[in-house]
This record gives sequence, structure tokens and C-alpha cells, in this order.
Amino acid sequence: MVFSYAILWFFGGACTDIFHGGTCLSSESLQGLRNVPLVGMILPYNAWVSIMYFIAPLAGFVLAYFAIKWFNEYFETNEASSLLFIPLILVVLLLGYYINLSWYYGEMATLSTNSQVKVGLNPFLCFFEPDATKCAETTNKINSELITQAQNSGVQTVTQYIKVDYWSELRESIYLTFLLGALAAWAFLFFQPKLATFSGVMGGTEEKHPSVPKAHKFASEHKFVEHKHPVEHKSVEHIEHHKATHEEKELSTMARDVLAEEKEMGKK
Repeated sequence: MVFSYAILWFFGGACTDIFHGGTCLSSESLQGLRNVPLVGMILPYNAWVSIMYFIAPLAGFVLAYFAIKWFNEYFETNEASSLLFIPLILVVLLLGYYINLSWYYGEMATLSTNSQVKVGLNPFLCFFEPDATKCAETTNKINSELITQAQNSGVQTVTQYIKVDYWSELRESIYLTFLLGALAAWAFLFFQPKLATFSGVMGGTEEKHPSVPKAHKFASEHKFVEHKHPVEHKSVEHIEHHKATHEEKELSTMARDVLAEEKEMGKK
């Protein structure tokens, strides 16, 4: 947790004053990330110039940590801390901010609408446009098309869109640090069992088969000891043969005794 928080603080400019920002050590060196595809859509984000930037990732981490733990325990699974679950987490968090922007700018557009001009203003959130320039181009094309349609059809009210660059708004929002804190909680739960297994193997304390009960282990060891002195299993045929041979020997001994006695009697 401390390591992930330090990374977020670094990408937030590494500001030294939690109340006013103060000196931000890495803010200028991170500006080159803005030109990197995909990465530049969220990095570098706003500098941590108030205490809320420092609190938001902690709140995101704690809430996501307990939410994922509860999901895994309640449904008796580890899916919430697996790679399959990360797209769902991202969709939910990004969609939440999308709804927030829609309500905020929708209200602003409603208040800015002038009934005398007969223009209805609505927000247009640029989610798939990578930067503000592309967002403005898309919005202008849509507005021009709407004006043309209104002129051709003779409608009295023309709908016009206010451009809202989703990614620029997200970069400048505290919500992004909350989102990244939640992702850090997922990463911690994802790597925790792997790090525990690795540290156990390196320390020599992890057994090869930790899931095998001690009773089974004792039984296997006991079985191994018994195999050191195997018991000879004789077949039925072997036993019968041995028994017949023993009886023949006894009969031969009795016959010799009888002959010896007869010889003694004959001499007398």
C-alpha cells in the first residue's frame, strides 16, 4: 500500500505541502507523458495542491479493498481479485464519472439556455476522442449538421452541444486519484498470495504440498517406512506345495523308522 501510494504521489507532482502543494518535484519532468498514446489520456494528472488529493487515493484503496474482500468471501471465490475482474472495475469507475459529468454539464446547459434564442444546449462528452482538439472538431461537426437540419425542416428550436473533454476533466479531477487508489487495492489483493508463496519458498518455510493434511503426510511417511521392509506375500500354490513337501518328509521318516524296527525284530 505504501509503495503504490508513493507512486501515485510521484505522478501527482511529488508536492511537498499537503495543504497548498508547495514545491512539486516531478511535475515538470512528467509533462512528456502527455504525448504517449493511451498513457497521455490520464498522465500526468493534476498536481496534488490540496489535502483532498492526498486523502482521495486512501479512500479509494480502503473502499475497494474491503469491497473486493467481501465479494470473494461472500461468493466463496477469488474472481474479484483476478485479471478477469479488472475490466469490470474500470468500466464501473469510468462510467460513474461519466454520469457525474453528464449531470453537472447538463444542468449548466439547462441554465444557460436562452428561450428567446430558441437554442437547446446539451453537453457532449468526448469519451473516444484522445484530446481537446479532436473533441472540439467532433462537437463542431455535430452542431453544424444540426443547424443544417433545422434550417431545412423549419424547426424553431435548434439543439446545440457543449463540448466536454472527458479525459481532460478526469485528469484534473480528484476522482482520478480515487480511481487509481481503488486499482492499487485490486493489485495488492492480486499479488498478495503470489508474494506470500514466493517469500515462503525463498525462506524455506513453505512445504511442497501445503494443502496435504498432516494425517495424510504421516500416513505417507508411515507407508514409506513399511516399504523399506516389505512383507513377502506367498501365493496359495506355493503354500500348498510347501505343505505337501513337509508331509512327504514326515512319511519318509516314519517309513524308515518302521523298517528299522522290523530289522531289529528279525535279528531277534
